[in-house]
Amino acid sequence: MTEVISLRDAIAADLKRNEYLKKLHQQLLRSYALYLFEKQPDLSIKEIQDLLIFSDHMSKTTDISLEQLSLEIVITLNKMYPDSHSIKFYKNRIFEELGNFSRPSNEEFKLEKSVNSLAESVRKKDEQTSRKLPTGKGYFIGEQKGLYDSLSYKLNSFSAPTSMGKSFLMKMFIEEKVKSFARLNFVYLVPTKALISEVTYDLCSRLGNYLKEKNYRVVNHFDSIGAEDISTNFIYVMTPERFEYLLLNNFSRKIDYLFIDEAQNISKKDSRSTIYYRIFDLLKRQNIDPHVTFASPLIDNPQIYKRLVDPRNRDSLKANISPVSQIYFLLNSQGRFEVYDQLTSTFLRIDNLDILSSEVALYNLPGKTLVYRNSINNAVNGAKNWYRLTEEMTETNLDLSEYISKHVHPDYYLSNLVKKKIAYHFGKVPDEVRNKIEQAFREGDLDTIFCTSTLMEGVNLPADNIIIDSSGIGKRKMDEVQFKNLTGRVGRLSNSMLGNVFIVSKTDSAYERFKKLIESKNMAVKLSVESLIKPKIAKKVSNDLKSGDLSLSSVKEEVKSPQNFDSIRKFSLIYLNSLQTENENLVTEQFNKKISVEDRELIKNKFKEQYGDYKEDDVNFSVDQSVRLVDRVKDTDINYPQVLSDTGELNVEGTYLFLRELGKIFNWQKYESEIASSEEISTVLKDYAELLLHWMNSEPISELCSLVIKRRNNDYDFLDRDQKIRKRQGINSGTPIIGSMDESNLSIQVLMSALSDIQFKFSNYFLKFSQTILKERQLTELDNDWYKYLEYGSIDENIIWLEKLGYSRNSAITLVKSRGEAIITDEFGSKFLLKNVVESIDDTDIIQETEQIIKNYPALFLNGD
Repeated sequence: MTEVISLRDAIAADLKRNEYLKKLHQQLLRSYALYLFEKQPDLSIKEIQDLLIFSDHMSKTTDISLEQLSLEIVITLNKMYPDSHSIKFYKNRIFEELGNFSRPSNEEFKLEKSVNSLAESVRKKDEQTSRKLPTGKGYFIGEQKGLYDSLSYKLNSFSAPTSMGKSFLMKMFIEEKVKSFARLNFVYLVPTKALISEVTYDLCSRLGNYLKEKNYRVVNHFDSIGAEDISTNFIYVMTPERFEYLLLNNFSRKIDYLFIDEAQNISKKDSRSTIYYRIFDLLKRQNIDPHVTFASPLIDNPQIYKRLVDPRNRDSLKANISPVSQIYFLLNSQGRFEVYDQLTSTFLRIDNLDILSSEVALYNLPGKTLVYRNSINNAVNGAKNWYRLTEEMTETNLDLSEYISKHVHPDYYLSNLVKKKIAYHFGKVPDEVRNKIEQAFREGDLDTIFCTSTLMEGVNLPADNIIIDSSGIGKRKMDEVQFKNLTGRVGRLSNSMLGNVFIVSKTDSAYERFKKLIESKNMAVKLSVESLIKPKIAKKVSNDLKSGDLSLSSVKEEVKSPQNFDSIRKFSLIYLNSLQTENENLVTEQFNKKISVEDRELIKNKFKEQYGDYKEDDVNFSVDQSVRLVDRVKDTDINYPQVLSDTGELNVEGTYLFLRELGKIFNWQKYESEIASSEEISTVLKDYAELLLHWMNSEPISELCSLVIKRRNNDYDFLDRDQKIRKRQGINSGTPIIGSMDESNLSIQVLMSALSDIQFKFSNYFLKFSQTILKERQLTELDNDWYKYLEYGSIDENIIWLEKLGYSRNSAITLVKSRGEAIITDEFGSKFLLKNVVESIDDTDIIQETEQIIKNYPALFLNGD
C-alpha cells in the first residue's frame, strides 16, 4: 500500500535531500567564518539569492529543524550584509512566517499596493493582534504565546531554549495579574541570591505605582518589612532555601501561583536539589495548593518535574524553535578550524583559517565575548592573560575602576582589568562589584568577561560570542543539557540574534568529547532522587536507619563523593520524616522500591524508641541534633554571647567558646568535620569566629579585605589553614611575598570564600538555635539574634531595617554612617526614611536602589524640611 504524505512533508523531505542546498549552506558557513576573522566572504549574488529562496521555503514546512535552519541562514546573511534590502525583505518574511513581529522600525517593508498585498496586510494585522503582549508594547515571538497561556494551568512544566525569554514571560504574567486588580499571592523561586535582586528590580520597574495602587509588595525574606500584613498581597522572590524557611515559619497565607525558574536544578546531584522535594512536601502538609509552573531550558522531558506535585500528570510543553541561532566552531590543538553544519550533522574544515593562533584570532572577534572557564582560578588567570594582549589599548572605564578599588581594594585585579574592557565574573566576586560588571557589559563598556558555571544559573548577558576551552564544571564533566544551556547564553532576543560558539580543544580526547556534546540530541534529564537513590544505596540507608545511625556510616563508605553523600543523607532525612508522619511523596516512592514494609516498620519503631514522638521537619538537621539542642536549651541558660566585650572590643574568645559549644550540641565531629571543635583544627574555628564578628559588626567588604590582607601578612594561613585555596591558585606555595598584588588577591579570594562558608554553614545552625530558644522559652523576639546579625551582616538595627527594605548591605551601611540623619522614628517606634536626605547622598548605588524601593514601600519615605 502506497504511503500518503502531505505536500508540506514531501517538500521538507526533498529539502533535506537537496544536494545544492547542502552545498550552499556549507558555503555560507565557510563565508561567515571568514567574515568573523575579517576576511572577504566568497558568496556570489546568485548564491545569496538562492539561499534566501531556500530559507523562505523552509520556513513554511513546519519541520522544526528546517525552520530553525531558515532562521540561521537569514540571520547570518543579514549579519554579513547588513545593508542588503533583499536580505532584509526575506528576513522579515521568514520572521513573520515563524511568528516574530518584533523588529526595529527601520527594517519594516511596505509591499506594493495590490489585491494580494492588501490580503497579506490584513492577515499580518490579524496575526500581530493575536500576538500582542498583554502589557506594554511588543509581540509574542514564535511559541511564546503558548508558553504564556500555560502559566495559568494548575500544574505546568515547560522547556524552551535559553533565548526564549522564560523569565520575561513569568514576570509579565505577574504584571498582568497585578494590573488587572487580581488579589493574588505569587512565589517566584530563583537559584541564587544574586538573581533575587535582579528579579525584584525588574518587577518593581514593571509594576511601579501599581504596587501601591493595588496594595502589593515584593519581598525577599520571611522577615521582610511588612511581610506579616494580612491586608497586603505579596510577590515573594526567593531562593528555594528561603522559601522552605518561610513555610517552616508558621506560614499560613494562601499562595496562588508558584513559579520555579531554572527548574533543571531539581535534577542536580547536590544537596540544594533536595530542598525542592521538601518544599512540595511542606505545601501538601500545610494544605497550600498553588498553581505551579516549572520552567527549564530546552530538555526533552520537562514533564518529570510535575511528579513532585502529582506523579500521574505526565503532560508538558516544549518550545523547540529558538528565535536565536548559534553556530559552533571547533579549534583543535593542531590549529585545525572547523564549523558544525547542522543540516548534514558534519564538521567542515575551514582551510583558510587553520594557520590562525586561536588566542590571537579569538581576541579579535567582533562584538562582546564571554569566556567560560571551569574554575575561579582559570577564569582569573585567563582574564589576566587576555589583558596582556591589550597593552596598546587606551585605558577606559576609570570610574568603574575607581569604584572597584574603593569597594574592594586597590590591588584587586578587576580594578585594572576593566580599564582594558576585560573582567571576570563568578559567585565569589563581591555582589555590588558583580552587579557593576554585568551593567557595564550590557551597556557596552566591557568587551570580554571570563566566567564560571554561575553563568548557567540564570545570568543573562547580551553576548555575541562564547569561548569554551573546558567541558568540565570544576572537576565534574559537563552533560549535554548543561553544555547546551551554557552555549545558549550567546545571542539574545534583545541584542544579537546570532551567537558564535568557539570551542577550543587542547587534547585529542577533549576534541572528541566536545564533538559529542555538539552533536548530541540527548536532552533528557533525571530527577536527582532517582539518580542518587539507587537500589544498593536504598538498602544501605535502610540498614543504617534500622540501627539508628543517622550519620549513615555504611552509605558514606559506599559513596565517595562528599556532594553526593550530602544529598543522599538529606533525602534519607526526608524519607525518615515521611515515614514518621505517614506521608507519601516522590522520595518515599523511590526508597520504598527497595525497602520492605517490614523494614519501614523497624525504622519507625527504632526512632520511636530512641526519640519518642519527636520529628524533625528541617531537612538540614537530623532528629538527634534537634533533641540534643532542645535538651540543652531547656536544661541550661545557654544563649548567644555579646558581640562586643565590656571594653568595646570584639568578643573573639567568647564567640569561639560559643561555637565550640554549638559544635558539641550539633555533633559537628560527626556531621561537620571541617569545622568540628577539636585540638587539631581549633584554629579554623577561631579564624571563623574572628571573621564572623567583623562581618556582624557592619564592616564593609573593603575594610574586611584590608583586615584580612594585613592579618595574613603576619599569619599567612589565616582563614586558609590547610592552604587549599593557596594551592588551588598556585600562588607562592612556599613563603609568600608579603605586599605583592598576587598575595593581596589571594587574601581577597580567601576572605570571600570564608564569608561564603560562614554564611552557608553557620546560618542554618544559628536559625535553628534562635527558633528553639524562642519556642522553648516562650519568647516573641530575641534581643541578641545572631541569625539576623549574620544574615544581614550587622548588629545595627537601622542597617538591618534598611536591608529588609531592599538596600544592599553596603548601601545600608553608607546610609546609616552618612552625616545626615536619613532615618527617623515616630512615637510608636515606626521607622521612616527622609527622602531629601537620602537623595542628597552622592552615591549612585543608593540612588538606583532608592528608585525601586520607594515603589515597593512608598509610605516609608517622607519629605523632610
